[in-house]
Amino acid sequence: MIRELKLPGRQEVLIKLKSTGIYLLVPIVNFGVSVITSPIFARYLTAEEFGYFGYYNSLNNLFTVFFSLSFQTYYMSIYYKGNSDERKKTLVTLVIFLLIWNIVFLPTLYLSIYLFFKYSSSQIPFYPFALLTFSAGAFGIFKNFLQVNFRLGDKPLSFFFIVSGYKVISITISIYFVVYLNMRLEGRMVGILLVEALFFLISLFHIFYNSSFDLDKKVLKHAIKIVLPLFPASLLYIPIINFDNIVLARLNNPAEMGIFNIGKGIATYLYTALFPFYQAFEPDIYKYAVTKNIKSLKKVIIFLLLIVIISVIAFWIISPYIIYYLTAGKYTSAVKYANLLVITNGLMIVFSIFDAIINALQETKKHLLINAITALLCIFTYMLGGIYFKQLGVAVASVITYFFLVLFQGFFILKKYKSGK
Repeated sequence: MIRELKLPGRQEVLIKLKSTGIYLLVPIVNFGVSVITSPIFARYLTAEEFGYFGYYNSLNNLFTVFFSLSFQTYYMSIYYKGNSDERKKTLVTLVIFLLIWNIVFLPTLYLSIYLFFKYSSSQIPFYPFALLTFSAGAFGIFKNFLQVNFRLGDKPLSFFFIVSGYKVISITISIYFVVYLNMRLEGRMVGILLVEALFFLISLFHIFYNSSFDLDKKVLKHAIKIVLPLFPASLLYIPIINFDNIVLARLNNPAEMGIFNIGKGIATYLYTALFPFYQAFEPDIYKYAVTKNIKSLKKVIIFLLLIVIISVIAFWIISPYIIYYLTAGKYTSAVKYANLLVITNGLMIVFSIFDAIINALQETKKHLLINAITALLCIFTYMLGGIYFKQLGVAVASVITYFFLVLFQGFFILKKYKSGK
């Protein structure tokens, strides 16, 4: 039993990291860019603007599942099941349908949110932030298909460009609008939208290159059949990851919501740093899960869990110094939020690992059940935390929610493999 749980050997890990070494440049570049530019944004944006930015990011994430229809997850689940021609046909079909779908959905969403703001007591400004945010969200889903192609197809240089290239260009343009044109938060969002539009065009060129503009109804029908239970599961996952800012907005304290989001954003650096480690092993996770190579799957999971635990502890030690520098000494009160939310970000990596296994097994109904239970728990804990403990209670609720989410996932995975089905 001890031998079965043995971690990947040193040589095995070194070979893996060497073959995917460029993936590890992604967090280095992204973190480096953030370290340089975060103090700039801190000087030019107010705490309230950080709050609005976090709120609209949460709203955008709320509707990402509608923009994408969970087709990216479906594409990942079939990536290793056919030849390159079949894979290309599937990709083209999914993208064509999403293009048509979003032409209809985007204006519908914008009108719906406008009516919500008009007839509610929200103190969050609507225009132009909603238009900029949702337009960027609609453009942004298409580059995700390229990320899947490059990651699962073992093309680290292309993956590096599409992820870190986007980050560098987006922040550079945003700084120009924020600092030199003095557009403040609007400039930050304009910069993001312009770069999303650029990468949208790059993605379409890559996807349709040497391919006909042909929507295969059979492929589409199968994709919809698979994602139907996954789609409501994704809808139920929405409050789990984004309900914090919805509750915070109701507390009517935009400045403290901004401090919360500053802490949340800096805690997210840990996720940014660790996610490429997960991505480096993601193809193996899918492969071992599908082929039921339990021994190898255990090794990868335990190795990644150890990295997460060590990283969270290291963050706690250095967070006061990081936040002081990144906020130019203005928002050091964000430390308490960052130290809690970094646990959430560590658990999000664990969630990604377990989620990959469940998706590889195409157990979308179980995925739906897990998310349904966790979503109910999420709404209860976030609202309770916000009512009695304000912003700090919301941060604690985030940790509790993700802890139970990965607990439910782990229980199902163990049960599935023990049953031998």
